[in-house]
Amino acid sequence: MPNFLVNTDTKLQNIIDDLRKSSIIGLDTEFIRESTYYPQLALIQLSDNINTYCIDVLTIKDNNLIAALLSNKDIKKVIHASKQDLEVLNYYFKCYPQNIFDTQIAYNLLTSDISISYSNLVKKYLSVELKEGSWRTDWLKRPISEEKIIYAANDVKYLIKLYEILNTKLHEINRIDWFKEEQDIELKKSNIVIEPELSWQKINLPSNLTPIQLNYLKKLSRWREEKAISNNIPKRWIFNDSELIKIITSKPHRLSYILDNLKHQLNKDDVDFIKSTLNDEYIKPDSVNKNIDGHLYNERVNKCQKILQEVAEQYDLDSTFIANKRDIDAFARNKDYVKFLHGWRFKIFGKLVQ
Repeated sequence: MPNFLVNTDTKLQNIIDDLRKSSIIGLDTEFIRESTYYPQLALIQLSDNINTYCIDVLTIKDNNLIAALLSNKDIKKVIHASKQDLEVLNYYFKCYPQNIFDTQIAYNLLTSDISISYSNLVKKYLSVELKEGSWRTDWLKRPISEEKIIYAANDVKYLIKLYEILNTKLHEINRIDWFKEEQDIELKKSNIVIEPELSWQKINLPSNLTPIQLNYLKKLSRWREEKAISNNIPKRWIFNDSELIKIITSKPHRLSYILDNLKHQLNKDDVDFIKSTLNDEYIKPDSVNKNIDGHLYNERVNKCQKILQEVAEQYDLDSTFIANKRDIDAFARNKDYVKFLHGWRFKIFGKLVQ
């Protein structure tokens, strides 16, 4: 399969008709995101059943052709582990790609070998060894070497073949509906493109936060997101998630010490804002015993763990993909939303523990 570097608008116009006629294409991106909030897109790789194309977005002036391709619901785009790709494409082209088939999500529903890499997936099904390590490559450097073009092209060259294999297997074991459900949840735009006021939902929260502490977290998470966006810096450069948890759960007399010892130093205005957001009243986190009878809690957890292991073995799925520790804890505490009480997870596991 030939590789083509597309680095002018004329070259892009010459290939776009062939891509438009395809019912399915492979898609990948190369980008840098080390010192910015927004990813810096460097390259888009596309493949059909004949060719692979490496599109140098740094030299392409008209983004409308690619944006229209991404938005075309009649063309299936096959991507491996697509979340970051969808985010960068949405930011760069101001449109959210449609009709996605994520090969990693598909594979997660076929085996207990969860979150497989693209290279390992290619090796498993196509017996092809691919070189790994693109994260060490400066994709913004120009000109792009032939070695980089080959490397980038390989990231999409086998996607359509993988789609054909995985899609067939999902149908054979009647899990295609599971896949569609999982993808709809995981890849919905609101889960990929984070609004500042909802940024707290992406944080791995302690299960025993008080309502007041959760409110603090929502406010500071939004503030951090907005500050990172306005300065185009990684939000971890303000403070990371674990530091945020320490701040909102700290005792009043410890707050100043915590703020003075963050990995990245805050300026005085930032410190003053955080202190003004948190009042002086320290609310002790809820304990298991205050939320639910300890014996009943342990009984529920043990029952879930026992049945989960049996179900995972029966369906050859990773147990944490069905229900992780946080899901089980939420269920044992009678939390409002528990992932495995909905959809395909409920059918194979949730209904057995209710």
